[in-house]
Amino acid sequence: MIATKPDLLPLLKRLSVKLEGEIHFDKLTKTLYATDASVYREIPLAVAFPKNESDIIKLIQFASANKTSLVPRTAGTSLAGQCVGNGIIVDVSKHFVSILEFNKEE
Repeated sequence: MIATKPDLLPLLKRLSVKLEGEIHFDKLTKTLYATDASVYREIPLAVAFPKNESDIIKLIQFASANKTSLVPRTAGTSLAGQCVGNGIIVDVSKHFVSILEFNKEE
């Protein structure tokens, strides 16, 4: 059985203190992330800004345990609605900004 959104709010609040990054579940943030460059609009469960790999692992574990989805997002300029959804939006553009490797020959 898939948990309803109100059922997950206390769990999201507990998750928020375990992350080094941020997770927002306020109406304004969710509304801002409900659209992209497409005509689609879907209010997400929450919007996360993971700070490191550990945060991403915790988000994956949370989504799996609570039968919700993760929607990866960076620029959010999809034209077909791929970066909107009713799960947790995971915006990595705030903290994951370094190039880890550059190999000109490849």
